[in-house]
Amino acid sequence: MGGTGAGELDQEKLPYLLLLKYHAIPDAVATLGSTDKILSTFIDFQKNLYWPRAV
Repeated sequence: MGGTGAGELDQEKLPYLLLLKYHAIPDAVATLGSTDKILSTFIDFQKNLYWPRAV
């Protein structure tokens, strides 16, 4: 991924982003689902955000 915004969505930052929003990982899991589901959603979001779209 290129560009300056791409680094903001680095997978290593996911726990910190969850803590900012939910204040505790168990609270994030209670709202969003399992940690595997959260990670999968995060990755899918990045794909949709950064992959070129067919026109």
